[in-house]
Parts: sequence; structure tokens; C-alpha cells
Amino acid sequence: MERQVFAALHNGPSNEALAVSLHITPRTAKFHIANLRTKLGGLSRLQLCLLAALEKLEVPAMCLTCTRTLTKAPELARSA
Repeated sequence: MERQVFAALHNGPSNEALAVSLHITPRTAKFHIANLRTKLGGLSRLQLCLLAALEKLEVPAMCLTCTRTLTKAPELARSA
């Protein structure tokens, strides 16, 4: 489910909108977002949304921090 939440963050939805689109509760959405932020090194929600947008567009990261974070992103698929 974390992977689906991450993929859905590309357009920066609220927890409520995310919950409706994924058929989960807002509390569950918030829980998964918090887990994602922790797993990806304490990113802000904005950074997490931007990272999801980059991944959706298949755009390589341009900065060292993003590159480090993107290399961690495949871990999400294994942990979900």
C-alpha cells in the first residue's frame, strides 16, 4: 500500500483526497505518508510529493540529495 500512496502523491493531494482515491481512511493515508517520509530520510511532505512527481515523469534527479533519495525509492516496493 505504501507504494500506491507514494505513486498517488505526484499531484500533492490532501490526506482526505488521497484516502478517497485509494479507498482507505485519511488516518491510514497519514500513517503511510509518515512511514514514507521516515524511510526516505525525513523528507518534508512537499519533497515527498516532488519526488513522486519526478518518479512518475521518469525524470532523473538533478541534485545530490534527490539522487540519494531516488536510489532509496525501490526499497519501498520491497517493504510494502
